Amino acid sequence: MTPTVFGRVLGVGALGAAGGALAAPALSRRYGPGPMMLGALALTPCTQLPLLLAAPGLAWQVAIAAALFVQLACAGAAGTTQRSISWGVSVLSHGRSLVPVNGVLLALR
Repeated sequence: MTPTVFGRVLGVGALGAAGGALAAPALSRRYGPGPMMLGALALTPCTQLPLLLAAPGLAWQVAIAAALFVQLACAGAAGTTQRSISWGVSVLSHGRSLVPVNGVLLALR
């Protein structure tokens, strides 16, 4: 890959990460947070197959970009959901020790 193509492939992957993070709430509501995260984590290894089969040429560059898009979309969706769940647990466990600072709740120890 030329540096330009490599940059484009990485850009497509970044779009996948953003798309996955934005789609996470809807996917979590539809399938539930646990099944959605497990599905995303199970799909991620499959996205490595184009790397094993790749050959020089535009078709494989597109395949690698698409696989990276899906891989980072899964990571974005699972990561966003995981952080949302951990924040909810944190709020419940800290209870009244949370104080607002510039619109953000911070836990006091």
